[in-house]
Amino acid sequence: MSTKPHTPANAPRPASSALGHALLIAGDKWSLQIIRHTLGGARRFRQLGDDLQISDAVLSQRLTRLTSDGILEARQYSSTPPRNEYALTESGEQLWQTFVALWTWDRAWAPRVSGKSETALRHLTCGHLIAPVFGCGECHAIGVSARDVYTEVDDRLLLDVSDRRSRRSSANDVADNMDSTSVLAERWSTFILSAALQGIRRFSDFQDTLGSISPVTLTDRLTVFVENGMLARAPVTDGARRQEYRTTPKSLDFFPVFAALNDWAKVHLSQDGLSGLEFFHRAGDHILLPRYTCNACNIEISRADVIFEALEEQVLR
Repeated sequence: MSTKPHTPANAPRPASSALGHALLIAGDKWSLQIIRHTLGGARRFRQLGDDLQISDAVLSQRLTRLTSDGILEARQYSSTPPRNEYALTESGEQLWQTFVALWTWDRAWAPRVSGKSETALRHLTCGHLIAPVFGCGECHAIGVSARDVYTEVDDRLLLDVSDRRSRRSSANDVADNMDSTSVLAERWSTFILSAALQGIRRFSDFQDTLGSISPVTLTDRLTVFVENGMLARAPVTDGARRQEYRTTPKSLDFFPVFAALNDWAKVHLSQDGLSGLEFFHRAGDHILLPRYTCNACNIEISRADVIFEALEEQVLR
């Protein structure tokens, strides 16, 4: 995946991007877990707290944030005492495709850490357990990968790396738990991987792209990615001492997560239909429309006709 720099002529001062906002929502492990469990049917405060083993204070804070972001809505189910349950909004429901992308990556690259090896996805239309195939809904191509697209980046996206709302985790947190959630749940790791997928390779270029990241933090995060096989160090040229960081099959496979989240951001967080990052499908040179297809019946899947099953229990309906 290569990048075409894009800055509109005479553009006004850029504002925070929709994708940056989406990454902040997804860039918190508790928010991701809450959304995942509400997709699975958990709605009440106590049930969420027990399922997630999370403190009441942290749960209350995240529920308030997700409600403010329009992902959840509070519905009163008891007036004495007053108690609410939390349901996904239409916007929240449409995050399902991002969670399919997360699940698919975890199944391939982090089954032990994530527990996804014990979870299956069933396509109700054909009845089969499936391994969904990522593709483009615009031209109906399947098997689309990061190498099949190029990007245009808006200046607004670059402002979001300095937003300090999202949780900061240590590099050790990510190193010990390298599943898809841990990648998204660390602010700098998310933007570093996004930059790498856009074609950034050299340390100085990462610094220029990410702006306010410190050299120490950048070194730590790049080291974690190398140790976990997400990036590979290689000489800039044969025999050179300077090195660059190249994507690997493991990091390239993370592309559908960004594509799905970006598509959701364009629809649900943007007033102008722009997210700050645009993916173009090289075949036909059109905007990529992320879609998943059933590998058993070749029909495009939707939220209504897939369920996740964990052992004998359906955890996503």
